[in-house]
Amino acid sequence: MPAIAAPLTSYFAILASPRAYATLGYLLLSLATGIFAFTFAMTGLSLSLGLAVLIVGIPFILGFLALTRVLAVAEAGLLRALVDPTAPAAAPLLPPGTGWTARIRTLVVDRRTWSSLAYFLLLLPLGIAYANVLAALLIVALGLLAAPLVALFTAPGTVSLDGLQVLANHPTAFLALCGLVGALLLPLTLHLGMALGRFQSWVARHLLVQA
Repeated sequence: MPAIAAPLTSYFAILASPRAYATLGYLLLSLATGIFAFTFAMTGLSLSLGLAVLIVGIPFILGFLALTRVLAVAEAGLLRALVDPTAPAAAPLLPPGTGWTARIRTLVVDRRTWSSLAYFLLLLPLGIAYANVLAALLIVALGLLAAPLVALFTAPGTVSLDGLQVLANHPTAFLALCGLVGALLLPLTLHLGMALGRFQSWVARHLLVQA
């Protein structure tokens, strides 16, 4: 029994982890942040290419690249705060150099500037996947956990699933099974969220920090 109890205790211990809920919140919001980041990157790149032949294009491009570095630092800081406190710090807002001219030139040629743009473009498809998978699992888990309570307000022996009436010969056992599955699925969702959070931190480490 102790050999079985230890893995079960470890499995359910995540329910008491604030970091797991913070990571889950970050991943659920990644759809919104991904839309913003993708829109920013695509709009900035399109306007930069369109204005490159004009005098006003130079300050616009430099401002766009500088703002990219600002957002990269903000994203790396958000990941450190919510997902992975051991992640390395982001690159400086402006690359080091002697004088503003050298720093601006380095800003344009620094790989971290362009890898940060790649990260922002990648954030949208990742955010769509994270949000859809985790939201679906969370809804199913909470719905199964709530099934016994919902049954108190429905006709005895009847469970409603998407408008279909399923007659259960043993409604008490059926509802207990729903609650058990929900109780197992909720920590599984948090464990999956932690794994996806570590993956996202790995992507950020290679594109925002160590590019």
